[in-house]
Amino acid sequence: SASSTTTVKSFFQTKSSYDYTLAWVGSDDAICHVGTGLHKVPLARLQDIFVTVGNIGLKSTSWRMMEVIRILGPFPNVRNTLLGQVMEFKKSSGGGGEGRTNIKIRYDSIVDGIGKQLNAGTEEDKRFVNLDVLYADEEVIICVVPPAADTKDDGTIDALLGEGGKNVLLFLKEDEMEEKLELARVAG
Repeated sequence: SASSTTTVKSFFQTKSSYDYTLAWVGSDDAICHVGTGLHKVPLARLQDIFVTVGNIGLKSTSWRMMEVIRILGPFPNVRNTLLGQVMEFKKSSGGGGEGRTNIKIRYDSIVDGIGKQLNAGTEEDKRFVNLDVLYADEEVIICVVPPAADTKDDGTIDALLGEGGKNVLLFLKEDEMEEKLELARVAG
């Protein structure tokens, strides 16, 4: 199955790269878990989130997330770019069904819309994000924010997905990422 830890790992180790758009997310907290959270300022609206996985530059297991934020009023759109690598793949513990792979993403560089590096790239500045991958292939990536340690995990799918699916991030294949970045006037 495409959800076994070995399969997920080999998918991320691909020599190619794949672009996705965040098609559905269960909560703002889930977005903040993987992104910058910079859209939570007054007059800012999150317009798009794009994720590229695989081989970026010369690094395999890369993970790049681009947030396109629209600022209301006569202001240009903003693009924040988080770039890093998937460092760990391990079988996820807990209920909610077998075949979850916990990945640890290490963001080495977080650059905001005006090109300012939000982290100095030093060891203390690196940011780590844990995600449980339920399924990953060239068409779709389904992730959940791992439940907090103090959450009651009764082994049900509801405990895994969170109330109303609040822990879920659904990424779908994006064939026109560059065009959409151009349209939003945030192409880099």
